[in-house]
Amino acid sequence: MEFIDSHCHLAMDSFNDDRNEVIERFFEEGGISLLSVSTNIDEFYLNKELCEKYSGIYTSLGWHPHDAKIFGKNEEDFLKNVAEKRLITAIGEIGLDFYYDNSPREEQIRAFEIQLKIAKKFNLPVIIHTRDADKETASILKKHKGIKGVIHCFTSGEDFFNTAVQLDFYISFSGIITFPKAEELRQLVKKTPIDRVFFETDSPYLSPVPYRGKRNEPLRVKYTIEKAAEIKGMNVENLSNIANQNFFNLFGKNSF
Repeated sequence: MEFIDSHCHLAMDSFNDDRNEVIERFFEEGGISLLSVSTNIDEFYLNKELCEKYSGIYTSLGWHPHDAKIFGKNEEDFLKNVAEKRLITAIGEIGLDFYYDNSPREEQIRAFEIQLKIAKKFNLPVIIHTRDADKETASILKKHKGIKGVIHCFTSGEDFFNTAVQLDFYISFSGIITFPKAEELRQLVKKTPIDRVFFETDSPYLSPVPYRGKRNEPLRVKYTIEKAAEIKGMNVENLSNIANQNFFNLFGKNSF
């Protein structure tokens, strides 16, 4: 089976001791591409090095809602510059997180909207994070209609699911769908059109069963894909191939 991890964080400190080994293990075991998200300038430069070293690696850049309070003019200008030069595949992850409220909500909304406008200006897709803010996220995405993207690590309810699909967003599922108490989310996996589905690890977070509680890594996306195939009653290779094509339809072929 060939597979893609559509969202991971290889630039995080969790991978400092074995980053190359983790990447090589992914490609040796059937991985064909992964997208390593950058949430600040330092992570961008590290991910850029990885993109140049490994042909199957993509990166994005965006200021997470947790960091919205530090998203100022310098950060905005840097994001515009790398977007214009096509040094990133997408803007993200961006959005709203009203669960932790690590940044004031008005700052989260401000940073989110600025970054959506940059995505639209440079015709780049977006990677959306939303937690306990589905109504507000839906309202903002409707306001900026026409931008393409993916709702990453989907854990929202059916109302936001329907809105996202209506807006032609892709829906990305993580290892959470393997957790025993995630039955409602599994029902949405079943409901997701196959031409809208993505899979991700969000590593180093959210290791799927049977590795729950341990550091996650891109290779383990295959457990999520296997679970989704079981839920949808599909051949796992067919589902993975479709998800791979969805990834390329949104993000294109890597230019590095």
